[in-house]
Amino acid sequence: MNKNSKSFCIYCSNGASRVIRFYAFKENLIKYKPKKLIYDGERDDIITKLNEMFGDDLILFNKNVKNFDQKRIHNSTSQFINKVMDDFSIEYLLCFGDKIIKKEFISSYPNRLINFHPAILPSFKGLKAINQALESKVVFLGNTAHFMDEGIDTGKIIVQTAMLTEEFEDYEDVLEMQFPMIKLVLRDILGYDVKKSSIMIELKTRKKRILIPEKCNL
Repeated sequence: MNKNSKSFCIYCSNGASRVIRFYAFKENLIKYKPKKLIYDGERDDIITKLNEMFGDDLILFNKNVKNFDQKRIHNSTSQFINKVMDDFSIEYLLCFGDKIIKKEFISSYPNRLINFHPAILPSFKGLKAINQALESKVVFLGNTAHFMDEGIDTGKIIVQTAMLTEEFEDYEDVLEMQFPMIKLVLRDILGYDVKKSSIMIELKTRKKRILIPEKCNL
C-alpha cells in the first residue's frame, strides 16, 4: 500500500474470475493487494486459488460461519462484510459479489462501497446484465463502477467502459474491461500510485477496441 492510499477489501462470489484474473499478474498482487478478500462461494477450486493468492487475508463467508442465515442471505452477507471492515479498520469496499448490499451497511460507509456492474448504467440493472444488453441488440456493451446506494445499481457513476457489440465473443470480453477501471478507481479514489502506462497496458492486452475515460468522475 502507498503511504497516502486508502485501505480496501474486496468481496466476490461464484467463480471470482475478475479477481483471479486481475491478481494473476504478480505486479497487481504486489502493488494493489486488498487488506482482506471476502469470498462467499462454495467452490473448492476457487477457494484454493484465492488462498494461494491471498493466504491469511482470505476470509470465507459460508454455512460454517456464525450467524449465517440462508433465508436472509443478503442481510447476513452485508452484516458480515460490515463487521470485517469495522474489525480491520478498512475504509473502502470493491464489490464483485452477487448479494445485495443492504441499507444499514451502506449508511455506515457512504461513498465508500464501490460496485462493478457489467453494463453501461443506467441501462440493464440487476442480474444477467450482459444477456439483457445482447437481447436488446445494443450497439455497445460495457461496464460501470458506481458508489452503492439503497437502490439496485442506481448509485453515482464513477467510471464506465464500452466496446462494440459486434466484437463480442464471450462474457469475459466484457468483464475483462473492468481491469483498467479497477486501476482508475485505485488511483483516483483510493490514492494509489498507478501510472498511466499501467492502465494502458490493461487496454493493450485486450483484443477488443475499448472506450474508457482517462479519469474517474469525482
